[in-house]
Amino acid sequence: RPYRAERVRRSRPGVLKLIDSPVASYPWFREQFERDVALWASFRHRHIVALYGAGEDDGTAYVAMRPFSEITLADLIAVSGTIDHLRVTGLVAQVAAALDYANSRGLVHRDIKPANLLFDEHGIVRVADFGLARALAEASWTEPAGTVLGTARYAAPEQATGAPLDGRADIYALGLVMVE
Repeated sequence: RPYRAERVRRSRPGVLKLIDSPVASYPWFREQFERDVALWASFRHRHIVALYGAGEDDGTAYVAMRPFSEITLADLIAVSGTIDHLRVTGLVAQVAAALDYANSRGLVHRDIKPANLLFDEHGIVRVADFGLARALAEASWTEPAGTVLGTARYAAPEQATGAPLDGRADIYALGLVMVE
């Protein structure tokens, strides 16, 4: 869940996202989370939401990000139903550039979907949740009973089987987003 926030010492606005998952308090989650958000924090790319910081407090993990509009691609699809093919092409190119940047630095997003594609105040798309996706996606794919959870709708086949992933899984998901 994202919340508007402000860093008091620097008077810098931001967005605070809490990770509401029981796995957030597990040591293996925290280790993966810390590695991924450290990598995400080093990213400097026009189409990736800037990460200010991350941490854990009383078993709740959080990330603090650069503020963005509250409009996601999922919102645009819900409101308009369709998006002009030229705009879709531009959006896909922007997201693909962000994924190429992240993948070339060793981070696979694993949860590309319309809700993770946010628009800034100028209408530029930015990819969010790089530091959250791996640990949360891997933790939430199956329940003990074997029921598939997570965002299976956009998952590459190898992701659903638990096979090792690389950047091709993100591109597969982006293709599904483009079709939608």
